[in-house]
Amino acid sequence: MRFPETAKSTTSLAFSLGIIGAIAAMGWYYVIVPYRKSPQRPVFSNDLKAAPVPKLPIAEIKVQPIPQPTVKAKPKPTDAKYQGKVNASIGLVFRADPNQAARNVGGADFNTKVAVIKETPDREWVFVRNENTKEEGWVRTGNITKE
Repeated sequence: MRFPETAKSTTSLAFSLGIIGAIAAMGWYYVIVPYRKSPQRPVFSNDLKAAPVPKLPIAEIKVQPIPQPTVKAKPKPTDAKYQGKVNASIGLVFRADPNQAARNVGGADFNTKVAVIKETPDREWVFVRNENTKEEGWVRTGNITKE
């Protein structure tokens, strides 16, 4: 039946080591740590102080107002037959000629305003101008909604 005696000795050893560790930690915290900081610089009576900067009066600047130029708005050339909006949800690709194989020359996003300038005789293709980017090209008539 050495177990209770062993438990007592282990417990007392752990307790003793805990007390010693606590004393060492307190000694470290209260004795060693304060000396690790640099001391404050001493202040002497003959130290030079910064000279005060004299406040100079600020001269008031008189600014003459700039006259606003009168700009007359130039009327836009209304060479368009009618205005329309792109109704294709994926947008449009402007073509160089009124056929599907023609090269791309621009485009317009969904709901972009376009001006229809001319139409083919069969009215299958229309020549349009994007009002935002001023790009021009041919598109199919069904992709434009009249406004």
